[in-house]
Amino acid sequence: SRARAARAQPLRRRSPLSRPFARVVAAMSLGELWDMLKSGSMDFVGQKRAFDMQYYVIWTAGIIGFIYGYIRQSFLHTFYFVFGATVFVCLVCLPSWPCWNRNPVEWLEPRDEEEEEEVKEKPQEKKKKDGGGKKKKH
Repeated sequence: SRARAARAQPLRRRSPLSRPFARVVAAMSLGELWDMLKSGSMDFVGQKRAFDMQYYVIWTAGIIGFIYGYIRQSFLHTFYFVFGATVFVCLVCLPSWPCWNRNPVEWLEPRDEEEEEEVKEKPQEKKKKDGGGKKKKH
């Protein structure tokens, strides 16, 4: 009976668009993706994640490569692991892929020059009205 139930229900396959990175890329046109990669903008959270990924991938590859190189008695194998991990990490972390820019910073609009001048003038006006210094007690 279990075998029939297993045969009756088809296996659910995950759509490639169910992954967050794929959804973001699919929502963008190739032109938008190219512009993002050219601009090089990456938010602070993405920078942290990219750094962490670089750190852990290269260290893990170094440890595995060291063990494999020790077993094979060849430092060249250790180098291949570390070099391969470095190339992989460079391809994944250096371009500003959309997965590194999920939390963009909302910057404030710049002030107009007139507003800045008004803000600078107000403290000066108060000083002139106060007499320019501390009042002495008599």
